[in-house]
Amino acid sequence: MPNSNMDAYLFCIHCDKETNHKIHYKNNQINQIKCTNCGVEVKIDQDYVQKHFKEEFIHRVFTKPVRMTKEMEKDLTGFLRSLPYRVVSKPFRVYKEFKD
Repeated sequence: MPNSNMDAYLFCIHCDKETNHKIHYKNNQINQIKCTNCGVEVKIDQDYVQKHFKEEFIHRVFTKPVRMTKEMEKDLTGFLRSLPYRVVSKPFRVYKEFKD
């Protein structure tokens, strides 16, 4: 699979607010995320990630943007209604899953 890019509106810890970001995919995996406002970029070392985290968990994290987009396209109203609860509960659910 060739390299590709995607725009996303994400929270930037350097800007301390939500800003536009460029997400660069390499071989169908997130390789780099860069804030277009301040230029801070995060590079993802896929070898390190694969060695230190559960494979299926990592797959779900990296495919989340695509799955959320499909969910929004299917039912925008339902997606928007569930979003506040999901944003609040997700860190706990991830922690609980990772701990188990």
